[in-house]
Amino acid sequence: MQARRIGHTATKLGDGRVLVVGGSSSGNTPTNTTELYTVSSNSWRPGPDLETARMDHTATLLPNGNVLVVGGRGPGGDALDSAEIYDADANEWTPASPIPLGARASHAAVLLPSRKVLVAGGGNSHLDGLNTAALYHPDTDSWTDAGSMNVKRNVLTLTLLEAGVVVAIGGFNAAGAETTAEVYDSYQPEAGWRLLPAQMEHGRHGHASTPLPSGRILVTGSLEGSPGRVLKAAELFQLSSTSWKPEAEMMEARFFHTATALPSGEVLIAGGYSSPYAMPRASAEIFRRDGSWEFIAPMSSARVNHTATWLESGSVLIIGGTDGGAVLNTAERYVP
Repeated sequence: MQARRIGHTATKLGDGRVLVVGGSSSGNTPTNTTELYTVSSNSWRPGPDLETARMDHTATLLPNGNVLVVGGRGPGGDALDSAEIYDADANEWTPASPIPLGARASHAAVLLPSRKVLVAGGGNSHLDGLNTAALYHPDTDSWTDAGSMNVKRNVLTLTLLEAGVVVAIGGFNAAGAETTAEVYDSYQPEAGWRLLPAQMEHGRHGHASTPLPSGRILVTGSLEGSPGRVLKAAELFQLSSTSWKPEAEMMEARFFHTATALPSGEVLIAGGYSSPYAMPRASAEIFRRDGSWEFIAPMSSARVNHTATWLESGSVLIIGGTDGGAVLNTAERYVP
């Protein structure tokens, strides 16, 4: 890439290109630059600058092909409530209505079947989380309250299942890494958030949540406790029974790794920390359909806080992050 990036986002556009937005080259000071990757030519070119530099934001592809960017941390390190829209046809950014209910970073966002975007959790500090959620309406550039989650969740995951149900998993707050999860039914939004009685075996922070066929979610890795231990543990959520069951442990403990669903029904796990904020890993492994784990060839560089994006060409694009010594501008592709 033309810039080193951590805390960025990578969004596959309708034409197959990948839009990389913001992040930081130093690890702390965000940038307003963007880049576009073209798979066919294996090349990068600059994109238009954001109006506001940001990192630890979310970027969501909208049904019309544009991209909604929300929140993150701004130049002063404070969380932002601002939002911007990337117009893919015009190749330009325009302001969007700011998200209500508090500035936030390290939150999560997901596109619903209703074409609205659900944004939830995150934090306005590194010490606690938010429980607020809001719905963005692209047609009117407006927000409505999506109700409050039952638990504050910073660095949570939101996973949409085929039934239109969103599952908010883990995250941390002042009490530590959360073992709880809750659901939001996008077809019955008036019901709000429902805390699940079944809890995970482990608190999850810096984990990844990956949708699998038949209404299941694979949850991998975590930093649990203080000063903290990193987990190999994996758990499987089943929507039909709203229950959790332990899966075979990963080959290596990880947090702040990536997990990418493959068309085969398998999951690619790459990088992350294996001990609290020590040297990142280059290792990668596959969750097989029979529930087993298998190491594959490692990445060319150790990475943590990178992004992983499935491409229609049949590969996974791994971008940026840090190798523990420097923020990276390199990218590589995994071809199953």
